[in-house]
Amino acid sequence: MDDALAARGIPPGSVRASYTSREQGLTSYMWLTWDVSRTGGPGGLRLHWTERQGWYYALIGMSPQDVLLYTVLLPFRTFFARPQDVADVAEQMVRTMRVPDVEYGAEWDGAGEVRAAARDFRRVVFGLAALGRQPGGAGPESASAGAGVQLLIDVQADTYERAIAAVQAAYGHNIPAPAGG
Repeated sequence: MDDALAARGIPPGSVRASYTSREQGLTSYMWLTWDVSRTGGPGGLRLHWTERQGWYYALIGMSPQDVLLYTVLLPFRTFFARPQDVADVAEQMVRTMRVPDVEYGAEWDGAGEVRAAARDFRRVVFGLAALGRQPGGAGPESASAGAGVQLLIDVQADTYERAIAAVQAAYGHNIPAPAGG
């Protein structure tokens, strides 16, 4: 992404890539921000990506904390758009502060690796083994076609710890259930 933006002469002034808290699902995200000094408009611009929602944009005021508008970035029809396509949209927006009237449906070639890495990160955080990426682009879910696990958690009676233990047990990571429940 950085290379595609730099090649067009529009590198963002700041980039933030991280993940949300455990309570918010450990979801990967990225912010690309151009302050008012880097745009062709009266304010700045922020492109925001999350692995589960795709691309959004914010028009920001003189301060990056002043969000004037925050909405979905409609040109992208996939959560994992190709870096060149994102750079096309970013270039138009940085220079004119207008969303281009185009559609991009192609998914980035690296999307499978990012999905697998994000999934494995979450699995490891919850004490499960990483699955890795399956040959041929298939996810580990397809390895056991037809097999599945149904898990019901009673949110009135079960504690968070018991729910996590049930999920771990369902995936073969047997941990004794907490006492007292």
